[in-house]
Amino acid sequence: MLSDLQTKKLTRYFQVYDIDDDGRIEKSDFERIVENVKLLHGEGARADQLRSAYLNRWDRLRASADMDGDRGIDVDEWLAYWQLALEDDDRFEAEAQAITDRLFSVFDVDEDEEIGRAEFIDFFGVFGLAVTLAGSVFETLDENEDGAVTREELLKHSRDFYRSDDVETVGNLLFGPYGA
Repeated sequence: MLSDLQTKKLTRYFQVYDIDDDGRIEKSDFERIVENVKLLHGEGARADQLRSAYLNRWDRLRASADMDGDRGIDVDEWLAYWQLALEDDDRFEAEAQAITDRLFSVFDVDEDEEIGRAEFIDFFGVFGLAVTLAGSVFETLDENEDGAVTREELLKHSRDFYRSDDVETVGNLLFGPYGA
């Protein structure tokens, strides 16, 4: 069973994907994310690859989480999906690795295996999150204050975001404040 803290964080994560704030995640939300990425990176092969990857992610997510078959995922279905994912260590690890890989594939523009401050701000902007908040969240995630979050650091923060039940865990803020 999800803890209260996990429920709050995962509800926040749901809101990140619910781009149009209609209380459902649908293919159109993923398409909007792709369009925002295109605005950031422009057209071309990379944009086409990202579009394909995000729409494949949507298809897999819908197939697993859309319990009532209405081609959308509401917050209850989302939380049920994550309940099952977090109970299965292999599935959990795959999810943590996947979010890390997606963030790096989209936002590590200079391909230096680090997400810098500007790249992190782009991440928040693409998902419609408050860009003004992105800087302070980045500083929190950059625990060693070297100006970047490495793939390993982001993977740790992703794992903590999903599983930690400690309100002080830095990874809790991966998608911004969650209403503690």
